Amino acid sequence: MHVKALFDIIMGLIYLVVGIFLAISKYVGIQFHFPPPDVATIFGICSAVYGAFRIYRGIKTRKTE
Repeated sequence: MHVKALFDIIMGLIYLVVGIFLAISKYVGIQFHFPPPDVATIFGICSAVYGAFRIYRGIKTRKTE
């Protein structure tokens, strides 16, 4: 397995999990002192989308080897 593909998949999973955690934290009842809840939700959604992109790129790189 190509190292770049593996790194993309692992980092994509990390971004995806952290993004989902931040996006749903307001609805689950987890409160942050910083950033504000609306900013955490927006950043979480962006992180989750970026994580999904990294996973897609890693899978695509792995298949082209």
